[in-house]
Amino acid sequence: MVNPRLISYSIEAKYTETVGFLASLGLNNGAIGKILLKNSSIIGYNVEKRLRPTVEFLKSVGLSQIDLQRVAVKFPEILCRDVGKLLSSNLEFLREVGFTKEQIRLLVVGYPPILVKSTKNSLEPRIRFLKEEMGREIGEVTDYPEFFRHRLKKSLQLRERLLKPKNIYCSLSDMLQCKHNKFLVKFGLVEG
Repeated sequence: MVNPRLISYSIEAKYTETVGFLASLGLNNGAIGKILLKNSSIIGYNVEKRLRPTVEFLKSVGLSQIDLQRVAVKFPEILCRDVGKLLSSNLEFLREVGFTKEQIRLLVVGYPPILVKSTKNSLEPRIRFLKEEMGREIGEVTDYPEFFRHRLKKSLQLRERLLKPKNIYCSLSDMLQCKHNKFLVKFGLVEG
């Protein structure tokens, strides 16, 4: 069993309440099933104290109902996160570094973990690298929000170090959305 705490709940009541809440977001049975498979512990969270406030927070970020559905299916863990302790501080960080409301919406829809990653250990170093080392505008990551998924040293710095001497400029997705060997061949850094 993935989450042993589940056996201590009144399963029928908790399940019905959680599924009802997810359905109220416009999610169909298939999407709800995916959410429960990815994050069965969602059943243990109080709908009124945790899930609903998180959904309201996500709406305040600018997410539409369709956006919410995508985020919930893609990264259901976000629904269980505390707005006051984590989500709002990450949102504030994104605003402080210069993202607009629409850019933040695009980032959250494209890469929901951006609201739960450590600002100090993950987001800040990547944004600093993007601006200072790569010489790019922060808005570029809205076209490829998964930029924040890539490891700083083993992916971002390495690939930038390989491209810079050859004066190769490309989109972040072209640079990062492939395995390393394909990247090397794609940019003529080795014989194919």
